[in-house]
Amino acid sequence: MEKQQFMQLQMIEQEVNQLSQQTELIDQSINEMNDLNQSLEELEKKESKEMLVNIGKKIYIPVEMKSKDLIVEVGNKTYVTKTILDTKKLVEEQVKKLAIAKEQITERLKELESEMEIIVKEESNSEKECGCDHKHEKDHKCESDEDCGDDCKCH
Repeated sequence: MEKQQFMQLQMIEQEVNQLSQQTELIDQSINEMNDLNQSLEELEKKESKEMLVNIGKKIYIPVEMKSKDLIVEVGNKTYVTKTILDTKKLVEEQVKKLAIAKEQITERLKELESEMEIIVKEESNSEKECGCDHKHEKDHKCESDEDCGDDCKCH
């Protein structure tokens, strides 16, 4: 394989690895958003005002809800009050955006796969098989029948 083709394959492999990591992060975020949406549904149905709130690392604190309105960070440490329904819509929008990003990454991965196939195919076309169980570069001539056998077509 030529050095240039080898370098191209390495660059493609690096991009594939990066995109695969991004896909994993997106999948993780989608799962977290789906879990959040499920929690919002449970909160919406909850009749009691008492509940346990996770403050991190599986540590909970009992609280009493004054309202079912939520305080949501909308970016840059800006907080707004939203209803559970509005928050669920926001979460669903974020899941859709993540799904679109994942689709774009998947398309790019397909493009990279095609590029790799083309490079490998070009490499295999640059070699020819002459019938003597050896692979030869284009225009190669075997030294003699003894090297390859009578069925060799390259000498």
